[in-house]
Amino acid sequence: MAYPPCKGLVMHITFLGSGNAFVPQRDWGCVLVDDSILLDAGPSMLASLKRLSRNPAAIRHLFISHFHGDHFFGLPFLLLEYYFVTRTDEPLAIVGPPGVEDVVTRTMTLAYPDIMERGWPRPLHFQEVVPGAVQTIDGLDYEAVEVEHGGDVLRAFGYRLHLPDGILSYSGDTAMTDAIFDLIAGARALVIEAASQEASIVHLGREALRTILTRVPPECVVFLNHLDTPSAEPWRGLKVIVPDDLQSYDLRVTANQPPEVHYV
Repeated sequence: MAYPPCKGLVMHITFLGSGNAFVPQRDWGCVLVDDSILLDAGPSMLASLKRLSRNPAAIRHLFISHFHGDHFFGLPFLLLEYYFVTRTDEPLAIVGPPGVEDVVTRTMTLAYPDIMERGWPRPLHFQEVVPGAVQTIDGLDYEAVEVEHGGDVLRAFGYRLHLPDGILSYSGDTAMTDAIFDLIAGARALVIEAASQEASIVHLGREALRTILTRVPPECVVFLNHLDTPSAEPWRGLKVIVPDDLQSYDLRVTANQPPEVHYV
């Protein structure tokens, strides 16, 4: 597989939230990339954007990993923002599992049925994932990798974003599966869940992370997300960055070297 060239560019990664569905000391996991791409949309997403004075209208792409509420129940509030506060006519691309347009429509209708009578507040472009294929939506190339989370009840996907400065891989929620190694191949940045310290049938535990880290490309920096711990202490000793909510990082990406990471 051919990967985009690394040109010494900077990748901006902001953790609007870094916690799982239960941890009270963190907001729900949601990652903002280059101020224009959202990876999932946890319920606290809009409040976090406003705390950081980020412009909601700058968001052009949203990737939904799966349809658990802690990963996309923030979307109705973002759309409400576009109706009444931050108006824009620029399109928003929403990528997700099969049925994504129907799920988003029904969720918004349940949340604000009176407002939905007006139609969408900005142009929305929906795209269902095709696992294993390179897809393009509104100028952004990406791949979806199906992972293991939820069994037969729902399908879950990780994403590989083909950014100008290299591949950014995002696991979403997943148990240990060989598909993770397809997800991380050639990546320059990896945001991976650490939702369980112990072994789990639906999430990654500490020992599973140790195994994955042995296969992470040496030119890749790893961030943990969807954490079940308020502090970084349980993950000490792993070659990872454990972010806090509202923290931002600049990654300067150059060929054949690990990215330079700067906390900003």
